[in-house]
Amino acid sequence: MNETFDLLAQHRVIPTVVIDDQRAAKPLSDALVEGGLPIVEVMLRTPDSLAALERIIDRRDMIVGAGTVTTLAQFDAAWRLGARFIVTPGLDENILRHATRRDLLVIPGAVTPTEIMQAQNLGVKMVKFFPSHVFGGMAAIEALAGPFSQMKFLPTGGIHLENLASYLQNPSVFACGGSWMAKREWVQQGEWEKIRQASIQTVKTVCTGI
Repeated sequence: MNETFDLLAQHRVIPTVVIDDQRAAKPLSDALVEGGLPIVEVMLRTPDSLAALERIIDRRDMIVGAGTVTTLAQFDAAWRLGARFIVTPGLDENILRHATRRDLLVIPGAVTPTEIMQAQNLGVKMVKFFPSHVFGGMAAIEALAGPFSQMKFLPTGGIHLENLASYLQNPSVFACGGSWMAKREWVQQGEWEKIRQASIQTVKTVCTGI
């Protein structure tokens, strides 16, 4: 599909983080890398999120994307900073067409057959399934994989260390997104060792399947 997608699929897990203070960007990214997860999706939900995104991108040893992108202005801001991928909570044709012109990977949100069909007809090959636990979780993805056998899914929402392996066992799931290894309160409180250890445990689950 493209190099960035291949790297995401290789790691199987995308940490999704909310950063309230841009000064947390470096120690947070250090903890993720040291834990074996050189990848992050910075959600654009706070006033400091773009500044934090820039700080992490500047270190150049991580695959960095922007999430909760809902406008073309947010898309362009993340693109200018050097984000490798964009994740949107829903399906927006304008953003998808804009991404084609920018040659940037976008993973749009889609959870219903209609949305997934629209995404497929727009040339999308992978969608974010969010919030997974609200829309049926793994059972829903298994059902949707029938008519949409070529579509790859990124479930987020309700994913945690205890159910991660069951999601990753499904061939339609190329990766899972979540914040269990970098909880917002841990970032706020500077609990970097907790993040590092949770990342190590996540990588172990990905590698062993248990």
